[in-house]
Amino acid sequence: MTRLKDRFGIQYDVLFAGLSGTESASKALPALSGIAAFPSTIFIDKKGKVRKIHTGFSGPATGKYYEEFKTDFNQLIDSLLAEK
Repeated sequence: MTRLKDRFGIQYDVLFAGLSGTESASKALPALSGIAAFPSTIFIDKKGKVRKIHTGFSGPATGKYYEEFKTDFNQLIDSLLAEK
């Protein structure tokens, strides 16, 4: 996780809930049921409220889907960071 954060310049907290597998994720995050895909990203606002859960990943090879993912991701992060 440290290398990932360094590579992408991530300056916010990241929670690693375990290796791929629903049992591991369910044990680490019991309030969330039914994690259907990996990776799953849980966006939490400054007040601690879950604002969005995104499952899966559209990588660079998916072309326009990757570009759309990056745009949506960055817009969501920017809006959450801008909140008071």
